[in-house]
Parts: sequence; C-alpha cells; structure tokens
Amino acid sequence: MADGSDEISDDVLEEGCYYLSQMGVATDEIARHFGRTPAEVRGLVRAYSGKLASGEVAADEFDRQFWADVRREAEGDIKLTVVSDKGVHHVWRSELGALDGRALMALYESSRDFLGSDPNQRFLDYPPPKGYDPLAMDREVRKSVGVIGELLEAKWKNSAR
Repeated sequence: MADGSDEISDDVLEEGCYYLSQMGVATDEIARHFGRTPAEVRGLVRAYSGKLASGEVAADEFDRQFWADVRREAEGDIKLTVVSDKGVHHVWRSELGALDGRALMALYESSRDFLGSDPNQRFLDYPPPKGYDPLAMDREVRKSVGVIGELLEAKWKNSAR
C-alpha cells in the first residue's frame, strides 16, 4: 500500500477477516466485502490465528474495536461530527437516533451555529481541494447537520401520529 496502490495488504486482510469472523460475521459476507472467495477468507483467518498462537501478533482491544467500527459503517451506521456547548464530538448516527427531540435540537442548533460563525462557510459549496482540506471539520459538521435534520423530521412525524 505504500506504493500508492489500492491493494489491501495480506496482513490487513488477515487481521480484518479474523476479527470480523470473531464477531460472528459470516465467511460469505466477509468474502463479498473484501472481494475474496470464502476459501481465501478461511485461509486468512487460519493464518492470523496461527500468528496469534505463535506470538507473532497479539490480540488487541484497539484492533478489535477498529474492526467493529468498520463493520458498523459497512452496515450503514455512520460516524458523525457534531458541536455542542461542550465542544466537538464524534457520535454514531444510531446514537443520535436514540436521543430525544430536545437533545437532538440542541445539537442541531449548536452545530448549525458553528457553521454560521465561520466566514469561510461559502467555500463548503465547492469540492474539497486535493490533499489537505482546511474545511474538513466544517464539511463533517455540515453533513451531520443534514443527518440530524432528517432525524428530527422523523421524530416529529412519529410524534404527530
């Protein structure tokens, strides 16, 4: 991967296949997501299990959590950046959906106010530049404001029933 190719290294594939299989993800599903055959996935899991047994690698909670987050995103739950009166936070869409309308509205308003206070906000309507994007956080907050707006609308419709 250091050469700029999009190919995933075998080490990363082994680790991913191992942790995802430990979480109960079906071999066929892992194979489909990684563009491999089920037999290749089983081989990658065995290879990583062998490395664990030999001590070449160590099981790590950070790695397990990373792959749990990858799984969550692959299943459609996205991580969002929101602004509250206490600062900037990263939350899952599902966590926002569990909040009541008042808490969601507070996040919506403070995130929207954050965007409104930035004199460079008009540049968010243009694609980000290649490489470093000085407005990356603003773009993430803008995306979150849209998602929170959708969640608020859904809660409003459900409460009107």
